[in-house]
Amino acid sequence: MKETRRRLLGFVALCVVCVATGTGYVLHSRSRTVTQAGSAPAPAAKEIAAVEARPHVLFRNLSPAGEAGYVGLAPLSDPNGPRQITDYQCRRLYMAAGHGLCLAEDEHDPLTPYTARFFGPDFTTEHELPLAGVPSRARVSPDGSLGAATVFVNGDSYAGGAFSTRTTIFDMNTGSSLGDLESFTVLRDGKRIHSVDFNFWGITFAAQPGRFYATLGTGGHTYLVQGDLPSRTVTVLRDGVECPSLSPDGTRIAFKSRVPGSGGLNGTQWRESVLDLATLKDHPLAETRSVDDQAEWLDNDTVLYAVGSDIYSVPADGGGSPHLFAANADSPAVLPAG
Repeated sequence: MKETRRRLLGFVALCVVCVATGTGYVLHSRSRTVTQAGSAPAPAAKEIAAVEARPHVLFRNLSPAGEAGYVGLAPLSDPNGPRQITDYQCRRLYMAAGHGLCLAEDEHDPLTPYTARFFGPDFTTEHELPLAGVPSRARVSPDGSLGAATVFVNGDSYAGGAFSTRTTIFDMNTGSSLGDLESFTVLRDGKRIHSVDFNFWGITFAAQPGRFYATLGTGGHTYLVQGDLPSRTVTVLRDGVECPSLSPDGTRIAFKSRVPGSGGLNGTQWRESVLDLATLKDHPLAETRSVDDQAEWLDNDTVLYAVGSDIYSVPADGGGSPHLFAANADSPAVLPAG
């Protein structure tokens, strides 16, 4: 049984420690155009529409020029070039098929200081729901109908004062919750399993309606699970997979794998890898730095991920080498022409 999760002051203090935002947010009231060097702001509604009309990448801008934390866009033809910055502020975000999910701070409500905002291509909030904790991951299904958010929470009795996670699936059309994954039935080798220390995080959606993949953490293991929303079940596939991201063709999963080392969160380091769903075998990618991120696929051959405050790309076959994709950015979502 889980105890009451928040004491306001303690919660906010732990949130600050748990998730570093890197740069303070600065309020402003209009869309703006910036280069990587941070040129002067200018109205950019037409320029944003022009980028959306081409294949482009959506991301959280981290340029140190006053726009840090706001949603940015850049064409895929030049992702590290001049970018358009909106007046929409997020901690994490994702978008697909015209439906966006923004996990943000809610400065107007100190009791629930974080919120999930559902927005469209014009970056106007259509629906809003409070979040139970600090934003960690966000995803939207390929058809835009479903979304998911993972947040850090504190206060679970089994966690001994440390943070645990909550992962919720949303109806993107209505902005309503479809349930926490901890309410789903978990199956392993055909049998139902349950433990008080179950934690889910990092949902990625398949093209098939209602199918998704996620990580289940329990007993020191990180299992890849396949979920089915209509039956509200998840099935354990294999161990050693965190923050899965399904390839566009639905055949592979990019994920972070724990490796020996020092540094990172609580001394943990991760190696970005790719798993074949048909065989459940995996191979590491050429990126040897620790990657604490849920990857995004640029296409079926290339994986994107954040290291520090920059987005990098690397071939999905394990060859090649990492390349800077977009500096001063994280939380990417690759989108077709609008």
